[in-house]
Amino acid sequence: MTTKLFLVCAFTLFLSACGSDSGGSADDLVGPGNSNNDPITPAGPVSFSQDVSQIFHSSCAGSGCHINNVKNGVNLTTYSTVMGSIGQQYGGPIVVAGNATLSPVVDKLGSNPRFGNRMPDGKSALSASQISTISSWINEGALNN
Repeated sequence: MTTKLFLVCAFTLFLSACGSDSGGSADDLVGPGNSNNDPITPAGPVSFSQDVSQIFHSSCAGSGCHINNVKNGVNLTTYSTVMGSIGQQYGGPIVVAGNATLSPVVDKLGSNPRFGNRMPDGKSALSASQISTISSWINEGALNN
């Protein structure tokens, strides 16, 4: 009888551990250095003009960078220039619509890109929230919205 009780308790404990999370919600997740506590995952469809472009313009501008300038095949000024950019190091489009994992623009924002240095060069890394916004936009089809 005690063996059955022990097995039932152990199984119940196992199931309860599998079904729970850490107690937090997705709203609790924030990127490193993200002082305004933006959630990592955007709440709805990501807009290029309202979300992604703002990140590019605040992070990728500067002397010789990717706003109003082509550097290493990349121009992040407008939707058309982003989608038309062919990264010289990667040998293909920097955005693969529907697949952020295969998009060189996302790879270059990470801490260990396949080629060269993390972007933006010489500036602080983008927050996890900003990278998530760009990734979500790409995974949603990289629409001109």
